[in-house]
Amino acid sequence: MQETSKAARKPRQRWAKGQSRPRYLQPDDLDKMMIMFVALLSEVSALRDRIDTHEAVAELGADATTAAIEAYELTPERHARREAGRQAMLTRVLRAITEERDEAVSETAGDTLSELLA
Repeated sequence: MQETSKAARKPRQRWAKGQSRPRYLQPDDLDKMMIMFVALLSEVSALRDRIDTHEAVAELGADATTAAIEAYELTPERHARREAGRQAMLTRVLRAITEERDEAVSETAGDTLSELLA
């Protein structure tokens, strides 16, 4: 008797279908997520700068006090290094967005070029 009930049982649905399917991110939500993401990215950048300042003060042999950190003057070389690091981080983190944009631009440029050559 149990064998027939097992055979008649429908397999369990493993994912949502139809109107009951959950929608996690709507277009407005994506904009909000991007705003939060960029804000977090700027906080990470500020923390990296602060760590770099701590390292610079330590290299000078000073104690890492609040006064020493605030009084530190950034050298042009260290500023250039920070800026290069910031640009590298932005390139890594925003790669998916920039690659998509660059592909769209190159496709548009290719279409324009083919139109000019025709």
